[in-house]
Formats: sequence, structure tokens, C-alpha cells
Amino acid sequence: MEVIPDSLRVTSEAQTLNKVQHDSLELRCAVSKTTAQHSHVSIAWYQKKADEPAVEVVSLSRDFVLHAGSEYSQRHASGDIRLDKVGETLSKLTIYNLQSSDEGEFYCEAAEWIQDPDGTWYAMTRKRSEGTMVYVEGTDMDINVRLETEKRTYTVGEPVEFRCILEVQNVAKRYFSISWAFNSSLIASFGANAVPVLNSEFAQREALGQLKVSKESDSVYILKIYQLRLEDSGKYNCRVTERLKTSTGEFIDGESKRPKNTPITVLPLKTNISVEVTNNAPSVLEGESLRFGCNVRTGFRPQNRLSVTWQLVDKQNRRSDIVQLDRDGTLHPGPSYIERSSYGGIQMEQIRPGSFTLEIFNSLKADEGHYECRITEWTRRLDGEWQMIGERHNSSAVSINALDAGFAVTAISRTPGVTYNESFDLQCIIKPHYPSWVPVSVTWRFQPAGSTEFHDLVTFTRDGGVQWGDKYSGFRTRTAIEKAESSNNVRLSISRASDTEAGKYQCVAELWRKNYNSSWTRLADRTSNLLEIRVLRPGKYPIGMLPRNCLVQWFS
Repeated sequence: MEVIPDSLRVTSEAQTLNKVQHDSLELRCAVSKTTAQHSHVSIAWYQKKADEPAVEVVSLSRDFVLHAGSEYSQRHASGDIRLDKVGETLSKLTIYNLQSSDEGEFYCEAAEWIQDPDGTWYAMTRKRSEGTMVYVEGTDMDINVRLETEKRTYTVGEPVEFRCILEVQNVAKRYFSISWAFNSSLIASFGANAVPVLNSEFAQREALGQLKVSKESDSVYILKIYQLRLEDSGKYNCRVTERLKTSTGEFIDGESKRPKNTPITVLPLKTNISVEVTNNAPSVLEGESLRFGCNVRTGFRPQNRLSVTWQLVDKQNRRSDIVQLDRDGTLHPGPSYIERSSYGGIQMEQIRPGSFTLEIFNSLKADEGHYECRITEWTRRLDGEWQMIGERHNSSAVSINALDAGFAVTAISRTPGVTYNESFDLQCIIKPHYPSWVPVSVTWRFQPAGSTEFHDLVTFTRDGGVQWGDKYSGFRTRTAIEKAESSNNVRLSISRASDTEAGKYQCVAELWRKNYNSSWTRLADRTSNLLEIRVLRPGKYPIGMLPRNCLVQWFS
């Protein structure tokens, strides 16, 4: 472990100074070090009164940041407090326009800082100088006025308080009038009787409880605006005029003083909310429901209100309003969604404050795109009207797979041959594999051998019913039709084959969707290949075929 020697030296001349109010004070402090390692030095000036704790006047940090203590910040901002470096080791504190409150002991304190390998700075040593005792003598008739406020930048709706402070001798035995001005226009005035008189505009605000002028003490006067407006940005000032009483008992104006203007800036309210959008799935099948969540994550003020608009931005970048929830909680469907919403196809809810959902039932291919949730924050103005303070939005993309994409139908027979009185099966295969809620109707059609016309044999309807055709009633007694539970495939089974069943078979599939108004739309229909079934008499076989074979021919 290496021990770093303490080489910090802090010196300031110990002296006693007698000053007069409004004079200037200049004090010097020398700080030196001979540390070999790289180190930084911070310096601060303090004032101490009798048995009271010392207060910081002004300081320069190790990172060369200048900072005034809380009791001196206003005077530092106005230029009455300065800390300057006048040499390699010498710094100078200057206080202009000395006040009676500046009386006390002043001393400087320095600290030497070194940085650890992990980047952390710590003070190796801290030392203070000898003190200088400063006495400030007041003048009987001089008037000094200070105007103070907490900060210079505000937001609409925040309060502001201006303090006009008189620094005079024997204030309780003297008379003063005070006037407040905004951008050089009179706001209010106090006579010697301390009764405020306001001009018309500010009198109205005072009557509404939005503004107040008051006397806190003989030396402190207050102007307070409870909720700032944008138009309150500007320069404020107070003027103090001494009122001298003549031998006849009348008052005349004496010396008048005012401080520098104090400008403030009032910024418009801005929303600080952030918005997150979620969805149930980035890709769904046409007809499935879409569900979105829209949540305000941060920054929402409970006293404010929110309005929410859901919008769809399609692939052509066209934007359309789906539904809006206004700040009063009323739902308004977008122009293109009014009818669909009236049937319950569009639903929006507020789950809790700042959390909203949108659900679209029985989705359409046209519902594909980016779903954008736009949240607007509102605040109530002093006049009771609502004011928009900002909007935030976020979105989530959804792709919708069309039901008829890849829709195809194929007819097959797994019976290798058919002879009289044998049974055979025909299968109608539907692709792709649809969920059970997707309605598909399947019809087997038949063209007898020697005929040129097809007729419907049997239909498995979209709602699961079975409808037989009018022709070939003989089929019905020897035919079974079955639809698979796990798919839309339909099997046709025919028993005791005869010449009547010989011919060409074909299946036709229709894809349907049920609309939000309970009507039906046929999305697509597909026709399979042809299956030709020949029924052979016993003992008669085509050349090259073994017994019991059935010739199956395919036609494109």
C-alpha cells in the first residue's frame, strides 16, 4: 500500500473588515499542493454567523462546476456574487452590493481529490483557511430591494411566488408603497395602508382564486400565481417607494427603488406517457379473432384524462379509424366499421385506467396491416375546458392468411378393382387441413357410363347436413357417406356394385365464411379430377388384368 503525503495548503489572510451597506467585499484564498499523483482540487467559501451553522456562499467543484449556496443563489444569478481564479493557486471571492445579512466570518475550504482505479473519486484531505470577520454598517435612509423566486422556468399549471424584500433600517417606523409590474404593465399596488389594488385583468384572476397579492411582513411582499398560463411568461418586477409624512400629516413620495427584472418562462404542458401495444398472434387464419392490448406504461397523471383511437394502416399505407374512445368514455366506431361494430364484430374496452383492448371477431383478409393505438392526454384548464397536452402512439403488425390460399380438392379410390356385388370406396381429399370451425361443403357427382351429363349424387353441406340428389335413388340404399372428424375429407362407400354404379365420379368442394351479419359468402370452389369406375362381370377381365381388378382411369 502506498501512502500519499498530505501536501494541501489553504491560506487566507485573517483580518477584520468594516464595511458599509452597498459596498463591495473582496477576499482571496491561496490553495496549493505538491502531490505527485494526478489529483483535483475543489474550493468553497463559507459564511458563519455567531453560533449558527456555516452556510455555503459559492464553490468550484473538482470538475470545475461553479455552484452557489441556497441563500446566495439569487444574488449569484444577478451577478452580485463572483468567484474568480486570479493565478495558478489564487482565487478571489467578490460580493457586490453588501447587505446587512452578509455580516459574519468568511473563510475558504479546499479538498484534494484522487481517483481510484475503479473510477471513483474521493477526498484525500480537506482543510480550511483562517477567517475574515466582516461587519456591515447600515445607513438609516437607504433602500435596498430584492426580488426573489424559486426558479426561472415553469410549466403551465404550476404555481409561482415572487417575494419583494425590503432591506432598510427601522422598517417598522417608516411607510412604503409597493407596486407589482408584469412586462412594464401594472399588476397591483399597495399603499401605505397595505390594501392591494389590482388592475382589471388581474382583479378577475384574484376573484377566481387564481392569483394573490399580500403583505407577509413589514419588509416582505408576495405576488403568487396559483396556476400559470402560457401568457404569464415575461418579466416581473416590484417597485418600492418611501412615503414621507409631512408636518400636516399628508404623505408625499420619497426615494423609489426597484431591483432588476426577473424573467420567467412558462412552458406548455407536454405529455410524458409511453405506449405499448401487444397482440394475440402476429399471424392468424382468416376468420380467427384479433386481440390487441394498448397500455400506458409511464408518465400518466391521474387527474388527467385519456382518449384512445385505434387505426389500421394497410399494405397500401392507407389509414382508417377503427374505433375511438373519447375522454368521457364514449365509443365511436370509424366510418368504415360502423355496420360491423353494430353486429358486435368490433369491441373495445378499458380494462383499467391506462389499459385498453381491441378485439376484431371473424377477421377478414382486408384486416391485415399495422394496428396503431394513439393515446391523447388531456388536462383541465382553469376555465374548466379540457386541453390536449400531447399524443403518443405505438403499433403492432398482423398478417392474415387467406382461407382460400392453397385450397384444392383431389378424388382418389383405394379399391384396386371392382367386380359385381363387391364394395368400393371413393375419397374426396381437401387441402389444406382446416380447423373444424371453417365451413366446407362437399358434393359427389356421378356420370353414368354411356352418359354425357353429371348429376349431384350426395352433398355434405357446410353446416354438417347430408342432402341426396334427385336422380339415382338406388344409390341411397347401398351408399354410405362419411366426413372425417379431424378434417373435411369425405368418403363415399358403395356396396354390391353393379352396372348402375359404373361411370365417372367427381367431387366438388366449396369454401364458405360466415359474415358478421350472419350472411354467408362463398370464398372459393374447387372441382376434383375424374375417377372412372368399371364394374366387371365375374370371369370377364380386360386383357392383361388379373381377376378382381377394377380399371380406374384419371382425367385431368
